[in-house]
Amino acid sequence: MLALDEIKVELEKRKLILNKRVSEMEAALRSEHSTNFSEQAHEREDEEVMERLEQEALQEIEAINHALTRIENDTYGVCSVCGGDIGEKRLKVLPYAGLCISCAE
Repeated sequence: MLALDEIKVELEKRKLILNKRVSEMEAALRSEHSTNFSEQAHEREDEEVMERLEQEALQEIEAINHALTRIENDTYGVCSVCGGDIGEKRLKVLPYAGLCISCAE
C-alpha cells in the first residue's frame, strides 16, 4: 500500500533540492567570462553541460509537479495513458512516474 503522505513529502524535498540546483546553475551561467580566449572555450563547454543538466532538472521538477497534482486529485498511481495501475515497485524507484511499464516502453 502506498503511503501518499510520505511520497508527497519526499517529492517536495526533491523539488526543493532541484530548485536550489537550478538557481545555482542559472547564477553560474550568468557569471562573467574570462578574457582569455582559450579559457572562454572551456567555459563555453562547461556552460553547455550545465545547460543540459539544468534542462534535466527542470523536466524532473515538472514531472514532480504533475505527480503532486495526481496525489491531490486521487489519480496518483494510475497510468495517464491506459488508466491501469502503475506498479508499486515502479513508483518506489520513480515516484513521479505517470506511466505504467507497458505504456512507458
